[in-house]
Amino acid sequence: MKLVKVLGIAAVAAMVFAAGVEANAKSTIANSPCKEDRQRLCPQFPNGKAGPCLKKHLKELSPACRAKVLGN
Repeated sequence: MKLVKVLGIAAVAAMVFAAGVEANAKSTIANSPCKEDRQRLCPQFPNGKAGPCLKKHLKELSPACRAKVLGN
């Protein structure tokens, strides 16, 4: 019973951490060098969800956004 309680607490902590990471990623993209590129090339995707779309448009991205998408 004690193990179940500990695992439950660990699961809740993991979900809270994951939610914080996702929120941070969304705000980073919204304020990143990709903001204008995302609005122009991938307007159908909300902040934080445009990564795959931006990768499809690598040649059309601004140099700063391309570097961010490629992780440079």
